[in-house]
Amino acid sequence: MSIALAFAAKPEKDFHPGPPDQYHHQANNGVTIGARYFDNLDATKPIFGKKADLNRYGVLPVLLVIQNDRKQSLDLQNLEVKLEGADSHSIIPLTASEVPFIAVPVNQPTIGRKSPLSRGHKNPLNVPEIVSRAFAVRMLPAGDKASGFFYFRAASEPGMHLYVSGIYERPSGKELLYFEIPL
Repeated sequence: MSIALAFAAKPEKDFHPGPPDQYHHQANNGVTIGARYFDNLDATKPIFGKKADLNRYGVLPVLLVIQNDRKQSLDLQNLEVKLEGADSHSIIPLTASEVPFIAVPVNQPTIGRKSPLSRGHKNPLNVPEIVSRAFAVRMLPAGDKASGFFYFRAASEPGMHLYVSGIYERPSGKELLYFEIPL
């Protein structure tokens, strides 16, 4: 295998999302939240690598970017993110540590067949980028930006919305209104 092919399969070491207004976004009282889902291998490969085809396994990664242009810090410890489909069904995200356990393709039932993870095969979703790129920020200082991925057991569909709530202003403890971002 050539060196170029070996590097092409690896994710970018320094993935840097753009500002939230570069994606589908909503701004409210000095806070802008942007989101984008990644629904094909061409979109996920530079971020998670060629082998971690999340969509093949029914996992939809959604990038969330929060920009805090307020004078106060934001407490994100109780952050809640939900994906809502066009038919109003809500989906809560998987934790990043749950994602590797989903490695059974949604279009390939395993009844009467060997698992794709049978002996000798590595779990394609057991890559460090899934955990390292998950949204993990708990406090967002004034004037700062935070980003990361949420992972949903879903397929992309027209009319989806992302709901974000549980953001509190510090030190007052006042909760900000929820954000609804059409995807």
